[in-house]
Amino acid sequence: MTAARLGTFDAEKWWRPTDLATLPAVARAGSGDAVAAMDELLAGFCAPGDRLLTRHPMAGPVRAGLAAAGITFEHLTVDGSDEPYERNVSRELVGGFAVEPYAVLAETARLSDSLPDNVVVAGVNSKAWSNALALSMDLPGTGVVVRSVAELSAAVARFPSAIVKDPYGVSGRAALVVESSGVLRAIERTLTKQDKRIELLVQRRYDVGRDFSAHVLIEPDGTWWHRGVQVMTNRGLRHLGSSPATPEFIELLWEKSYFEVVSAVAGKLAATGYHGPFGVDSMLLRDGTLVPVLEINARQSLGLLSFVLHERAAKQGLAAHLSQLELTIPPGSGISSVCQALAEIRYTGGEREGVLVLNGSTLAAPGGRVYLALFSQQPDALRQRALNAVTAAGMTVRGGAHAA
Repeated sequence: MTAARLGTFDAEKWWRPTDLATLPAVARAGSGDAVAAMDELLAGFCAPGDRLLTRHPMAGPVRAGLAAAGITFEHLTVDGSDEPYERNVSRELVGGFAVEPYAVLAETARLSDSLPDNVVVAGVNSKAWSNALALSMDLPGTGVVVRSVAELSAAVARFPSAIVKDPYGVSGRAALVVESSGVLRAIERTLTKQDKRIELLVQRRYDVGRDFSAHVLIEPDGTWWHRGVQVMTNRGLRHLGSSPATPEFIELLWEKSYFEVVSAVAGKLAATGYHGPFGVDSMLLRDGTLVPVLEINARQSLGLLSFVLHERAAKQGLAAHLSQLELTIPPGSGISSVCQALAEIRYTGGEREGVLVLNGSTLAAPGGRVYLALFSQQPDALRQRALNAVTAAGMTVRGGAHAA
């Protein structure tokens, strides 16, 4: 059955209880617009005949590039600026399709009788839930959930370097590294001023050797199957890219009984009534310690997107590496300029390596974020060619580009 694919990418914002106090944060100009336009990345999951619904129109060069790579679908734009945009989607618009959302929100659950309960989904996506699960399984790497300023101060004092996380933060947002009393005092002041309910997760800041994630699908009958493992490239707490794990790394994970833990997590999730895709973020520390459950994402994810793209690439003898560019672009430029700059190394299907532009239809001066798939067995060299191409076209890459 063909699928209707849609979904707001900052689902955690809508799962988050409104009565919770927030951590101090520095707003980045344009970041909200960039996240709002990430729904077009769902094109990477599409098979012929699927229907993709996005908030904004997709640029012709992006559609053309995807089609050249063999990724085709029917595309509709959902009118309205309200978030989540699923509230403007009717059952008729997805009728006859299997509804495959990025994440199940209240607005999504009403579109199909085959989706899990949105309250359950919100609950299992909380870092407090995944931390409680890891504690119940006696796993390394757990933290402390605190519910007052006094508890926060005591928990931070347990670690030489701590990370304080909002239970619904994602990819480094709403997470703060606390390595000085000044930072802790700033957090305490912010929480006290809000006079709201406090729920935060405090964890040790680990010496990470490798970040990675396992991806699993739970069927509606409660059975599950492992899809694969992706290695992540992070800058600080922020995700920058994903790549397939090597056979040697997979073998190491088997030796450390990692997949037994992931299966146990799948069983716990299924017992709550959740079904659908989920990913487990994990870490291998430099001292060899495995932290198997850092947090659980009971939804689709960039890691899963990278895995699906890799499945496509592997059929051609290639590998897919998900990467992103933070670009500053001249006035009058946009995603068409990016696609033109990358034209000579564009992936066009088959065994020849190349770059596939996955999103960026709303890109405009002064710039923003564009995701790329590097179809290659030598991603570093291809990435450098992409950097050279956009730089030669008059664009500036902010902070470098990465893929694992």
